[in-house]
Amino acid sequence: MRRVVFVDDAPEILQHLRRAFAPMQSEWEMQFFPSATAALAAIRENPCDVVVSDMTMPGMDGAQFLTEVRKVAPQTIRLILSGDQSPVNYLRSASVAHRFLQKPVDLETLKATIAQAEALRAVLANPALRTLVSEIKALPSLPSIYQDLMQEMQAPQASLKKASRIVAKDLGMVTKILQLVNSAFFGLRTHVSDPEQAVALLGFDTIKSLVLSSQVFAQFDQTRLPSFSLEELWRHAMLTGTCARRIAKDAGASQQVMDETYTAALLHDVGVLVLVANKPDEYAQVLELVRSKDVPDWAAEREIFGADHAHVGAYLLGIWGLGDGIVEAVAFHQHPGDYQGSGFRAVTAVHVGNAMAETQMRTSAGTGELVGLDQDYLTRENLLSAVPRWRELCAAA
Repeated sequence: MRRVVFVDDAPEILQHLRRAFAPMQSEWEMQFFPSATAALAAIRENPCDVVVSDMTMPGMDGAQFLTEVRKVAPQTIRLILSGDQSPVNYLRSASVAHRFLQKPVDLETLKATIAQAEALRAVLANPALRTLVSEIKALPSLPSIYQDLMQEMQAPQASLKKASRIVAKDLGMVTKILQLVNSAFFGLRTHVSDPEQAVALLGFDTIKSLVLSSQVFAQFDQTRLPSFSLEELWRHAMLTGTCARRIAKDAGASQQVMDETYTAALLHDVGVLVLVANKPDEYAQVLELVRSKDVPDWAAEREIFGADHAHVGAYLLGIWGLGDGIVEAVAFHQHPGDYQGSGFRAVTAVHVGNAMAETQMRTSAGTGELVGLDQDYLTRENLLSAVPRWRELCAAA
């Protein structure tokens, strides 16, 4: 049974949470505290799995409280609730909270967030990974443009014009979107120079994925590890996205799986960015192992960190709330045989797309044995015979 701690100095809110989550008593052991000091004393004595804290509290506020929680219980999932959306509060909490939820919080959202944190523990059970993540102080933040775009997409009457205006807020984002739209990746027959036209041609979900991935890559400081090629990682992500989407379409995947596939493919190596940004010296050792011993990057990462970038990336995307299909595809893109689901999923498309993109980037013709392809998994799912056809589709990219 998981232990969840709620902290809020408003008695009526604590009582409301207690009533709302009463049906979860068979699954969660819950405690409710009116102050950060009392909650911290309890967590020191008996660490919890999840802590949900108010931001604005007298004495010790939410950011200070979660900073202390991170010290005494680094494996705890830390969530902030706040009615104050000021940039100062958001920035203070961003460095210590895994998720920042607005007040008044939607209780179903909070329940789903906690449930998702629980599910992640089953996937990311490696103690070395939990220790590694607890040491990371600079996880990329969920871009505000992406959040605005999601809000517009979920509106009753979503508008392409409004979506294009959101994208246009960031000149660099507009430039990147138009560059990508006009590249060979999308195979459009006309030159596009207007953001609204780009959104109309590509659709909300593609634009959403491109905005998210581009802004996440933009947060990375190349100077931390000059020998690491951010441009190469971005090109690999784009090629994997293109291949995976073509594979999913050929397999007759549902629209949901198609959307999950493209986002997961673009972000499947985001864990590499997290490791390079936070552990540049150690990652230099990873690159040296890959070069000197000719081992896969994930194997070198496990040797140096005890965990690999796939699970680090899945952890990040999970606490961002990007959905199980995307998190699973990122977590298992190197080892889909460890995935417990069956049938064609985003995991399948991203794994095969990643192998084909890796092969094409290593050899200009993209010929030879596919790098890292899990043939046992594809045989298990009766998909191995489709690989030659998928390879032809990807070669056209």
